[in-house]
Amino acid sequence: MTDTMAQPEEPTAEPTPDTSVPEGVEAPSVGQNEPAMGDTTDMSIMPDKEPKGVGKQIKKIADDYVVPISDHAIEQWTEALKGQDIQVFKDYASQVACGLYPTLAPQIAAGIPTQVLLDPYVRTAENILGPIMTEPDWTDAKWSAALQGGLDPKTGRPVPMTLHEWSEYLRQEPGHGWDKSPEAQSRAQMFGQALDQSFGATEQPQ
Repeated sequence: MTDTMAQPEEPTAEPTPDTSVPEGVEAPSVGQNEPAMGDTTDMSIMPDKEPKGVGKQIKKIADDYVVPISDHAIEQWTEALKGQDIQVFKDYASQVACGLYPTLAPQIAAGIPTQVLLDPYVRTAENILGPIMTEPDWTDAKWSAALQGGLDPKTGRPVPMTLHEWSEYLRQEPGHGWDKSPEAQSRAQMFGQALDQSFGATEQPQ
């Protein structure tokens, strides 16, 4: 009787792990960085870059002379002014302001900041239109009229409006929206009351 040789047992295959995604759960993309559980920080929100030191002085001078300047320009000026007097930028801002506001150029060149020269026009506008929340855009025609809407009777050249001329202009120029201002509403109310009183006085008892 021939002995039958025992056959070696085949190794049992390891069970394949279930890598399927449960129904209703979106599979993550390969290489995608997911935020940690509970991390609600919005990385797209970055703190405002407020200029400091020399940059802050540059921004202040630009505001004083009402000269537009970008954050990038502030950085470039800060780098260029290392070891130099800030007066270099002040002279530059004054020159630019003279070009932007030619009717005020003599006063600006004499050292008076543009914002000081424009302040009476802004305060007059606030008295007529109500609070002005943002700095006026003096390149906009409805504001620049204050600087060149007047006329020099001797030379015939444009000159800044008188404050009286500016007041009348503010009430007439639709772009300023005077008809919606508190002053306009108050005048309309007073006019209505005057009409009521006038009609009431002319009514005769029956």
